[in-house]
Amino acid sequence: MPIKVPTLPNDPKISGWRRLVTSVVVDLHGLEALNGTRLEAGDVVAVPPGALILAVDKFTTGWDYHFRTGKPYPVQDATVTVYLASDDTLTELWTRHFKKAASALGATTLKKLTALLEKYPEQPGVFEIIEEARRPNRKAGNCRWCGRNVSAHNGHLRGHGDDTEVEHWQDCPTRTAEAGAPCTLCGVTVAQDQAQEYLVREWPIRWETRHRPHLNCTQRVLPSYEEQLAALQEARAAQQRGAEKKRQREATNEARRIKREQNRRAAVAEETARVAGLTVTKRTTTELWSKNLGGGVRGRLLEHADELSDGTTTTRWAVVTVVNDSGYNGEDYDPVPDQTVIETLDKPIASATYKALKWTPTPRLLDDTSGGTCEECHQRAARHTRNDSSGIQGRVCDRCNEEEDYMLSFA
Repeated sequence: MPIKVPTLPNDPKISGWRRLVTSVVVDLHGLEALNGTRLEAGDVVAVPPGALILAVDKFTTGWDYHFRTGKPYPVQDATVTVYLASDDTLTELWTRHFKKAASALGATTLKKLTALLEKYPEQPGVFEIIEEARRPNRKAGNCRWCGRNVSAHNGHLRGHGDDTEVEHWQDCPTRTAEAGAPCTLCGVTVAQDQAQEYLVREWPIRWETRHRPHLNCTQRVLPSYEEQLAALQEARAAQQRGAEKKRQREATNEARRIKREQNRRAAVAEETARVAGLTVTKRTTTELWSKNLGGGVRGRLLEHADELSDGTTTTRWAVVTVVNDSGYNGEDYDPVPDQTVIETLDKPIASATYKALKWTPTPRLLDDTSGGTCEECHQRAARHTRNDSSGIQGRVCDRCNEEEDYMLSFA
């Protein structure tokens, strides 16, 4: 008949114990007078019908000092309760509070237990622990099974008094399984990342290799370590074959690209040789790209469609730089002619030359001194060196130097 042993209150000042009492020895006193089995609070156990369970709860009310040694000891009272196990439940038969815990198993309690045992005789049955309750360890210690350290409040206590030992709660930590070892549940050899070694809490202690629980190896067939290794090797071989094919394709494409580039350059050289002695009779220019290079300069990529003196046509590409019509060029207000950087029959070369042109702003260099009189407005604080529209060099102030395209006149 399964019943749950009465639990202890969750209070650090309260301690106690439980016991299945089968008989009382008349000539003995205290706990030695009780025959039976010690129970753990909170356990679910199977007991014979009519069994008596004794519960003793001790409460610490204070501390006192031993009159000889001077060492402190707790002062406790106690509450004794006797339960009857029947119909899967516990019925309280008797309870009493004692001001001193030492009196809990005195003559009063022993006489009451004797009377209750005569009134409620125990029927035949078997005692068995069905479900064990956890007893957290208050101090760290080594597990009695695997020997690893168990931190405080994370383990479980077994035994009592000097025989108390600590163990991991429910199961000890697993270990990494050895690749190729057979699973004890299904017999299939395991891969290292799919299995673990579990400690079997039986004497002698042994470790068993098992598949991880989520794989459910007992309900479905898993591939063996040898099969997985063969599949992995095949996958790697296929990957290498794919990589080799990719390298071959890239080599073929590169060879084709080099061949195309050689043919293109040969065609450009042939066209250059053909038009070398011919003159341009008509030119149609189209601007493909244009960008600012700073300092009033723009870069342009032009496409020239030329008609030649022999009646044929050809196409040239040119990269030119264009300067705005303001600024000094040797004479007042004379426009600066376009500067041709390159003109070629090879369009990729022209495009690369155009891309190489970068915007570079003209830096303004400030003089460290406060300067003298501005050559433009004749005010003080001339800090910048400039050329006027005639090319005469002079120093100007911040206000006259604000605009780079402003035409200065120092005459």
